[in-house]
Amino acid sequence: MTDKYFDIMQNRFGDWGECLTINDFMLKIRKDLTENGFLKDNSRLVFSVCPDDVNRIEEVDTIEDALTDNYNGEFHLGGLGGYPMGGVSGITAASHHPPDKVDNGTRKDGNMIFFISPHMGIVEQNELLFGKIIRPGQEKLTSSCGAMMGFLSMLEEAGSLENFQIAPDDTYLDPTRIVLHNDLLNNYADRLEQVMSIDDPQKQVVELFKLNYDVVANKGKNMIDAFLEKEKEHFKGNIALISGITVNVPGKDHFVLKDLTYPRK
Repeated sequence: MTDKYFDIMQNRFGDWGECLTINDFMLKIRKDLTENGFLKDNSRLVFSVCPDDVNRIEEVDTIEDALTDNYNGEFHLGGLGGYPMGGVSGITAASHHPPDKVDNGTRKDGNMIFFISPHMGIVEQNELLFGKIIRPGQEKLTSSCGAMMGFLSMLEEAGSLENFQIAPDDTYLDPTRIVLHNDLLNNYADRLEQVMSIDDPQKQVVELFKLNYDVVANKGKNMIDAFLEKEKEHFKGNIALISGITVNVPGKDHFVLKDLTYPRK
């Protein structure tokens, strides 16, 4: 049966990453993880994903639920946009949670499976819309991911990066916004300029979420490297890293896989 949303995703992301249904995604990563010694009884998931409930709500067939059904438990690092707000300290905490076992009197640490993924919606509502969804129980269009689509709207309202002002948060009431916006503006200004220069609004949204991926994946990889340097004498388990973009479409998710690697190896 043809899935028009998968075809749309393939058309927009096929030259960037590997487009997969949930079933194909799980078949691929289970095979790879198993071959590298990552099993349900020796590993824990570490998520850096957006807290948006559409990614795990029971009315939707989600990537996150598929992962948690196949691997035991999940430790959450992520804030809005999937930004890994838990940082190195969060990874250190997560590293104490995987199951371990004793072989010949020696304790063997369990493994961590990192899943780093921003998310974006695609819906057809008289026209094809990227960055939008209709949530279960609602009839109105809403943004997905709201944090990134809101950021794009603020950029457009400002007219340029130079005119964009990050609203202060001296009392730390909105920390993810401050950190995410500063990272985007300070470290990805050239990419943001390219996104803002795109006339096609749907292509613009797609490129925005590719940038969102780079921001959170690069930061997550840097945090993993820093953790391994800090805890190399203490954490003896292995690490897997799965990353890409979760695509929310009506009733289910698809996934664009960008990276499946083993940082410790």
